[in-house]
Amino acid sequence: MFIAQYIFDFASRTPTAPALIHNGKAISYRAFAGAIARASTELAQQIALPSGTVAIKIHDLADCWVATLALQARGYTTICIASLDVLTSLEVRNLRAIIVSASEEDVQAAQGLAPVYAMDRPLFDDAQGFDVPELSEDVQACGHILYTSGTTGKYKKVLVPARTQREADRERCGFQAYDSSTRYHALGFGLWTGNGYKAPSSVWSVGGTAILDQRSDWPEPFVTSGVTRATLLPDQALKLSECASLRSLPPRQGARPAFAMSGGFVSAKVTAVLGQYFDLVNSYGCTEVGLGVLYHDYSLPAHLSWMKSTGARVVEVENDQGQVSAVNEEGRLRVKLTELDADGYLDDAEATDGAFGKGYFYPGDLAVQREDGAFRILGRAADVVILAGQKVAVAPIEANLQDILQVDYVCLFAGMAATGEPEAVIAMEAPELPGQDRLDHVGQEFSQWGEVRFALLSAFPRTQSGTSKIDRKRLRSLVFPD
Repeated sequence: MFIAQYIFDFASRTPTAPALIHNGKAISYRAFAGAIARASTELAQQIALPSGTVAIKIHDLADCWVATLALQARGYTTICIASLDVLTSLEVRNLRAIIVSASEEDVQAAQGLAPVYAMDRPLFDDAQGFDVPELSEDVQACGHILYTSGTTGKYKKVLVPARTQREADRERCGFQAYDSSTRYHALGFGLWTGNGYKAPSSVWSVGGTAILDQRSDWPEPFVTSGVTRATLLPDQALKLSECASLRSLPPRQGARPAFAMSGGFVSAKVTAVLGQYFDLVNSYGCTEVGLGVLYHDYSLPAHLSWMKSTGARVVEVENDQGQVSAVNEEGRLRVKLTELDADGYLDDAEATDGAFGKGYFYPGDLAVQREDGAFRILGRAADVVILAGQKVAVAPIEANLQDILQVDYVCLFAGMAATGEPEAVIAMEAPELPGQDRLDHVGQEFSQWGEVRFALLSAFPRTQSGTSKIDRKRLRSLVFPD
């Protein structure tokens, strides 16, 4: 099943309903379908080879979606990229072409990687007629490639196959309760991310609306967009909580927009503000699995470090013997896979062997499970630190520090001081140091582990991806300079 088929279907059933709202401009299903149909014909004339992978480097998200869906309908596998440097590092095999926008790109800039074609700027016109293009009959070998943020130093590619597109979208709609009234705000997430690609597809499968906003002042229009669902990263949640328009609204009662907080811890200060207007959950998911697998409802009194299973997948903690861990026994988190999930990384056997096995996906996190079935994520296995000879998982400590210090982000490191003595370093992203009383409180709590040093940064280094995760390796080099 091709996503374009959803668009063509609703273009005939509900032609004037909004499929997209991009930077405040509504695009109907009919106008969206027409743009896809015309682009499909245009690109088919430019790309001679009938199959393979096509890269798309178009900044404008509405135009990027048009190119992506038009190419998929012709049977190509697509991958959207933020830069040509990323495309080079991804080492995409069977790359047939690179599509750029005639209005955005210097066409010569990508020469050497693959033939480059400039696509005309799509025309979104309700009045202009179009013919539905002939769709490829082969959905077995094509799809869309997502890629992870590269926090390990190397990007990993995940294929979303066309052959399971319909079933995957049905599953997401069932769990997320998407329908034609859904207005999912995908913000400015690129189509190489799960948030930017999977959710809009599912929403279109039921005739709903995807909202895209690439403007720097997105929080103001976000508040008045009529959004019903969204996924927010910590920095996005922070910006939204500071929005003046939000604070002028009266607290909402009854049915409210539902937002998932993902990609890290959100401070209690931020959730207290947003919780007045929206239903909030802390969500744990990964690109490799079709749905989020763990959640915590912020409206409940339980500590947010403990998360319940969504029921979408079997989630377990595995001990060193490869068996299910006992209650409260620390181990590796694993997720049992279905046919709708990835079964490995494209063109990377080594990474696949490290993260997939025995029908499970291993996200790389340590966790424990208590008697009532709730899970606590202890952080990345690679992010465990040694303090006073003890292995300490940083994630729950960082979450507590974030609330105590009242700063935007916190990272905990262990290393050696200039004196040669071990020390704990608490790196903070904030405009200024917290009050001395808060620093003294934290210093006293950490005294059991030796010396404590605070490092203040105006901005943490981030990975170059749509999720913009904290680059802990680069951050460590800043707080422990050679």
